This record gives sequence, structure tokens and C-alpha cells, in this order.
Amino acid sequence: MGAARPRRWRLPFQRSAPSSPSSHKSSPVPYSPARSAAPAEAERKWEQEAAPPPEFVCPISGAPMADPVILPSGQTYERACLQACADLSFFPPGAGSGSDALIPNSALRAAIGNWCTRSGRAAPRPPSKEAAREAVLRVMPPAAAAAEAKSVRTRRAAMAFSSNSSYSSPASAASTSTYASSSEITPAEEDVVAANPVAKEVAVDPLEDEVVATVMDADEDGEVAAALAVLREATRESAERRRALCTPRLLAAIRRVLLIPRHASARVDATAALVNLSLEPANKVRIVRAGAVPALVEVLRSSGSAPEAREHAAGALFGLALNEENRAAIGVLGAVPPLLDLLTSPAQHPRARRDAGMAIYHLSLAAVNQSKVARFPGAPKALLTVACSASEPTPIRRLALMVVCNVGACAEGRAALMDAGAVAAVSGILLSGGHDTRIAELEEWCVAAIYALSRGSLRFRGLARAAGADKALRRVAEEGTPGGVRREMARKTLRAMRGDLDDEADLTGSSLECGDGDDCGGSIVSDGLMSFRRRQRDVGVSSGGNTAEF
Repeated sequence: MGAARPRRWRLPFQRSAPSSPSSHKSSPVPYSPARSAAPAEAERKWEQEAAPPPEFVCPISGAPMADPVILPSGQTYERACLQACADLSFFPPGAGSGSDALIPNSALRAAIGNWCTRSGRAAPRPPSKEAAREAVLRVMPPAAAAAEAKSVRTRRAAMAFSSNSSYSSPASAASTSTYASSSEITPAEEDVVAANPVAKEVAVDPLEDEVVATVMDADEDGEVAAALAVLREATRESAERRRALCTPRLLAAIRRVLLIPRHASARVDATAALVNLSLEPANKVRIVRAGAVPALVEVLRSSGSAPEAREHAAGALFGLALNEENRAAIGVLGAVPPLLDLLTSPAQHPRARRDAGMAIYHLSLAAVNQSKVARFPGAPKALLTVACSASEPTPIRRLALMVVCNVGACAEGRAALMDAGAVAAVSGILLSGGHDTRIAELEEWCVAAIYALSRGSLRFRGLARAAGADKALRRVAEEGTPGGVRREMARKTLRAMRGDLDDEADLTGSSLECGDGDDCGGSIVSDGLMSFRRRQRDVGVSSGGNTAEF
């Protein structure tokens, strides 16, 4: 066939220059939109290909990482940026408290190097200390940046005082330090404001310095208690005041009060202040990142805590758990066991038990916390005991059933609840209903709990038949509102008991068999349980919940 012809490469947009001006006469070329759009489209494509992949870019600096390190949370950052965060006492999402080990991400570093080689770029270099600091200041919240600016000004004033006191008289040294601290802005503060211009507009609340100084320097517990009482009243004034006071420095001071035993008398006001601060949605994540959850857990566990302090601690955890981003972190930090103890203890105040129940309910919406409740020794049995006890207040029984529904959403939770006798217990509540209005308030959650237990479990059929659940479910299916979620869940569970739904996929993902005029898109779990959750959340807020100021 002969030798293969050499391959010729086509270079885009290559033009050959004429040998002489006279050898080629250019003729006018008419304008064509397609002709002019092609180079622009190719240029945009080249820019997209030249841009680094998002996983190669540090979330703080916005540049490819030279020394990527991975945190226990799975987040990856530039090492220099995390060191700058530690210097500024500001920790991005997933960075913990700054004491977590920084593990070099060698695989990602090699991938970045290979990408640079293929794209013809130089390997990235670690940012300088100043560049990393400026990058962190750009992503800091305005209030935190303003606090950093103030601390820089204070340090500069102290340095000026110490340098002048060596050769000046006390009067001149005092005047020099006063001038330095009252100056409008220092060179170091200019960097803070330049990196975050919004920080210049945010005024630091003077109460913050007063409370922090008292907590750190006061020798008597009475002074700390008085300062926290003033802070508690200040957090009740307005939403703007609560947002201004929710700073890392102030939260660290409150955390110190909650953890040190000699400040036990100030814990009531400290926990109440946290409840008030958590009312603002913007503060919820800040409080968790500042390390307040372990301190609140310690208040719940400590035998020396006042009952009112425990009540406020449960209310604060309830408020923080309303934010979806906080739920997994709160569970990991150990809040589930003490909250379960508080909910299932009849000796505790009803309001404390209600806040604890609402906190566990919202925490158990996260799958990781459902397993924690199921694994906690005696938790399923204790929840069922509270739900079945006629001496318990109806709101507390309803909260226990709500948590049971959430825990039953995972296979591990269903197994633990069945081992604790959940099918018989919940069926007993339905069978004892009759015309009792208190049982009628629990009926929807009982039906939801039985349906959750019936999902993909052959074991459920025998337990439900033995407990007589079919009788109670038939009554709900016949008396319920046509097309209502409660009635449809009862019908679906009866089908599961008869074996009509033999496969788990049909139980968990199939659409409802709705009657005429019914709007039943999606599965029972998504439409039924979530509608119950939204309605119960509204009930919890209207009855006080986390909207009350303490």
C-alpha cells in the first residue's frame, strides 16, 4: 500500500504572510457574524480549559494550592491560609477549633503539579504570611474583621506605651498611650480595613470589651455574674444588638463561664444570653463554630448546674439545631445523650423537657443522629415509655413519638425500635384511643411511626398482627379524611401487613394510590412525614419554642 503519508497538524487561526506586497492583492471580505464569532468562541473555550479545576483552588485564597492540607472534616485548604486563620482566631467551615491535625494532601498536590505541567504553567508557590492574612481578612465576617481591627489598635497602643515608658515620665507615657489608642487608625488597622471595607462601618459594641475584661480578670464570682446579667439584658433589646454582640471574643468569654465550676452562679445568665443570641439566623453557625456546644453539654451533664441553667442550655441547643448545617456537628459533639436524659426524666421541668425534645427532634432529622439515638443504651425503650405513659403531658408524649418517627427512618433505628417493642407500644396507643381527645392528638404520629416501622421489614408483619395493629389502622383508614395523608399511610401499612407490597422499593419510593381530586405526588414518607414535621415545627414556634427571649 506504500508508505504512510506524514500527518499534518492544523493550527487554528494560522495565516501565511505573502512574499511581497505586490504578489497578492487583498480583496475586501464581507462581514460575517459567524466568521467573527468563531474566534471569540474559541477564545472563551481556551480560557475555560486554562482555568484550574475547582478542587485545585483554595476556598480562602482563591488560587491553586501549593501545600494543600486536609482536615478531619474532609475539607482541604492551603496550609498558610489555615495558619493565618489561627493567628486571627477565625476558623472557616470544617476547620474546627484550630487544634485539629493538618494532614498533607499528597494526592491533590501531585494532581495540581501534573495539571500545571500539562497546561504549561509554573507550579504554585505558597503565599506569604502577609498575603495569606489579607486573603483571610477578605472572607471574614464584617463584625469579626472589625474586632480584629480593634485588637490591632490595642496592641499598637500597648507597644507604644511600653516603648515610651522606658525613657518618659509616667505622665508623658500615659499621654502617649492615650494618644496612640485614641488615634483614628493605625498602619496595621489600615490593612484590616483595606482587606474588608465593610468592617470600617461596623461598630464594636462597648459591652463586649466590658464583659470580656470582667470574665478574664475578675477575682470574685459576683463580678462575673453581674457582667453576665447585664449581657443577658442587652441581648433582649433588638436583633441588631444581638448580631453585634455575637463575636468570637464574647462567645469565648461565655464559653469560659460555662466551663469553669467557680462561675456556677453566672451560668443561668450565660446560657440565657446564648439562647437570645441564637434567635438570629446569622448567629447560629457562629455560635457552634465558636465552641459553645461542648460548654452547653457540660451544663446539661453537670450535677452542679441549676435547673434554670439546664433549661436554658436545652433551649440554646434547640435554637442551634434549627439550622441544618449545625445538626451533624451538634450530634458529634455529644449533645444527644444528655438531651435524651432530660426529655425522658419526669422529674425535670416541663419546659426544659419540651426544649430538649424539640432539640432531639430537629437533630434526628440528620441521618447520623438517627443512628446515635438508636445506639444509645436504653434510648428506644425510654422514648416508648414516655410515649405510652398516660401520666405524661400530651406535648411530651407527642415529642417522644416524633423522635420515634425520625429514628425509624433508618434501618438501624427500625431494628432497635422493634427490639424495644415499638410496634406493640404504638398499636396500644391507637387501640386505647376511642373518643379520648388526648389520644386523637397523638394519632397522626402513631400512624406515621407504624408506617416507618413497616418499611422493608418482613419482621414487622408478624409483630403487627400479634399487636392487633390492623384493627386500629382499619379504623383510621375508614374514618380519616378522604385523600388525607394519615388515611393513606394507614392504607399503605395495611397492604404491607397483608404482603401486597413485597418489595422494599415499592414501600419506600412508590407513589400513593390517591383518590379522585387528591394531590399525592411523591412517596408517603416525603409527603406525609414532612408535612407532619412542618406542622409540628409551626406548633413548637407558636408555643414559645426558640422565639422567646430570656
